[in-house]
Amino acid sequence: MTEPQYFNIFKYQWLQGNSATALKEPFKVVLSRSEALRYFGTVPLAAIIGKQVIYNDSLRLTVSGIVEDWTKNSDLAFKDFISFATVEHSFLKHDIDLHNWGMWEFNSQGYVKLAKGVTPAQIEKQFPGFVKAHITGYGKPPRLLLQPLADIHFNNRYHDVYSRQTHLPTLYALIAIAVFILLIAVINFINLSTAQSLARAREVGVHKVLGGSKTSLTVQFMVETFILTLIAVVIALFAIHLVIFLFHPFIPPGANLSLFSPALSLFLVLILIVTSILAGFYPARLLSSYLPVLSLKGQGATQFNNKSYLRKTLIVFQFTVSLVFIIGTLIVGKQINFILNKDLGFNKDAIITMHTEWNNSIDQLNVFCNKVKEIPGVQVVSRHRTTPAAERHGGTIIFNKGAENSKTEASFDFCDENYVSLFGLKIVAGRNLIHSDTIKEYLINETCAKALGFKKPEDAVGKFVGIGMPNSTRQIVGVVKDFNSKSLHETVTPFFMASVTKSERTVSIKLSTGKGINDFKTTIDQINKAWKEVYPNEKFEYTFFDQTIANFYNKEQKTSQLMNTAMLIAIFISCMGLFGLATFTAQQRVKEIGIRKVLGATAVSIVSMLSKEVLGLIIISLLVASPIAFYLMHNWLQDFAYRININLWVFLLSGLAAIVIALLTVSFPEMHR
Repeated sequence: MTEPQYFNIFKYQWLQGNSATALKEPFKVVLSRSEALRYFGTVPLAAIIGKQVIYNDSLRLTVSGIVEDWTKNSDLAFKDFISFATVEHSFLKHDIDLHNWGMWEFNSQGYVKLAKGVTPAQIEKQFPGFVKAHITGYGKPPRLLLQPLADIHFNNRYHDVYSRQTHLPTLYALIAIAVFILLIAVINFINLSTAQSLARAREVGVHKVLGGSKTSLTVQFMVETFILTLIAVVIALFAIHLVIFLFHPFIPPGANLSLFSPALSLFLVLILIVTSILAGFYPARLLSSYLPVLSLKGQGATQFNNKSYLRKTLIVFQFTVSLVFIIGTLIVGKQINFILNKDLGFNKDAIITMHTEWNNSIDQLNVFCNKVKEIPGVQVVSRHRTTPAAERHGGTIIFNKGAENSKTEASFDFCDENYVSLFGLKIVAGRNLIHSDTIKEYLINETCAKALGFKKPEDAVGKFVGIGMPNSTRQIVGVVKDFNSKSLHETVTPFFMASVTKSERTVSIKLSTGKGINDFKTTIDQINKAWKEVYPNEKFEYTFFDQTIANFYNKEQKTSQLMNTAMLIAIFISCMGLFGLATFTAQQRVKEIGIRKVLGATAVSIVSMLSKEVLGLIIISLLVASPIAFYLMHNWLQDFAYRININLWVFLLSGLAAIVIALLTVSFPEMHR
């Protein structure tokens, strides 16, 4: 629903109608081309003007314009534009109060186009006076700000229900993970190339004897690396669609990969060149530097292979990255398990929730609730506006205690008397609400009572408070034990409940527990039947309340899955490199190993001899990785008001896992020799 000025700010291509007049009158709607075709089929667009579209079974609107769809990705993906004047002339006025400044919703937005030469700061200076003149009754007056339109996609400081916000730090983290995995692969190549340099020493000697220069040899080895990297890029291009398919839950709708786009082509060329240089330059310079005489004797790389300082450093780097992933994965998994199983202060199991439309009559809702109560397997039925887990902002509760009012911002819900028992809330003082058509009394939580200045819950019972709206002063009849009305990213906030029948359009149903899945299904089928009898033209849709809670942490669960994947890839690549080095080392020391076996050495003792160096490197990696992982995970946990402690066992377990994996990798070539 929008004012006509929307089209003055956002320029659409008008196929039919006029942007200046299309939304001036009530009961008008402008459609995008795709929406018009969806509603009316392939009739001429001009013939659609004047036709009716019916929303929610009763909101009849006349098509007054058709605009072209956006051709590119957009956060403003609207396809139906209803005239704002419709609100005052329809049932929408019951849900959208245009005459009261007392409540704020983040599903409404105001767009401002500044005049030339005017800065955002100049406009924001005028906001305090505007707030003071129009917005009263707040404990803390709201602060109005201007947000650049280009900022809405990445800045999660601002909330709305339209834009498809992306968490920018997560994108940076994913880029960092990709870079580190690529670096691990590069390090493997350097390690294996330098470790096997002795095998190519004679080749280098022959080239130099035949007149080859150091530069020509460097170019040759760089070209070899380039060809290997090019083959890897081609394989990746064939594999990418499978990867996208496997990770489709992480990719937003509409995002796609065009393999022939100039931007991607440039990116691939840069990756190809940079990776080839990183992986190939040092081995190429090393191989090309061998002296011909020593190279022909196979002694060119002896000194390097004896010290191997660079190789050891690179192995430490590899396993440091892998250990950071292992430690991070354990901590993220532990935190997610904690937030999904923490006692929130209310019941969330075996509860289903469904929403009814605002244009439906209250009598229909009464009939539906009464029918559901008669169904076997239903324990409690409650009507309310949202749920204890809904993030309802914008409420203010005020206690007049004499010369100065005590105020606090609070979340809220409108509900009936069954709300407390259904969600398992505990009343610690006073009594429950009595269901009524208008606000007659309040139920508050312990935090709200403290915020209003009451030392004990009992002190709040019987006191009169208001909620920042005209004629809203009523008595507090009870106090409930604190519960988390939001996600565990935030602490417990003040919360109040009141009964307003017309606002209670959501129904929650507590199913009988102790029964199997089939019994649940039977009960839900009966609820569906009751729904169809009362609302024959509406789809029956419900959600399990515990899943609603879990959805709060969708981002964290995806982070956990991505960390698991990154960890497995990093460990796999590191072990591939370690396996190659172990195989090559065993080949280099084959005579020594043979003599030891003749003298009675067992396979275990041989493996132990070859593993000592690796064991020391992993311990060094653990010492380096631990403070890095602690810093990163400590910062990540700060986003939660309720969080786990980072224990020492996480680091010890991660180190032990890395040691076991490395020893198995190193021992594999010898155990199969």
